[in-house]
Amino acid sequence: MNTLRKTLAEKYGLVADIMHDDYFFVPLPDNEDHSLKFLESNLPECIRVELAECFAGSVIAAWEVPLFLLPQVLQQAHDESC
Repeated sequence: MNTLRKTLAEKYGLVADIMHDDYFFVPLPDNEDHSLKFLESNLPECIRVELAECFAGSVIAAWEVPLFLLPQVLQQAHDESC
């Protein structure tokens, strides 16, 4: 999870603001209402990504994402939250 946090910060400018051992939250740029939650997946070579409302905590969408597809999912999550 530490490597993923570093990659998100370096490549995408997404910095985790709440971190735990098995998950972390990343706020979406220009969107104070939604955030992305990254969790370890039970599937090999995958990460679970949830689009959530910041204040209510409700999950709007969730994906089990192969790591190599993560850039496309980040773009899709951003587009859906706008």
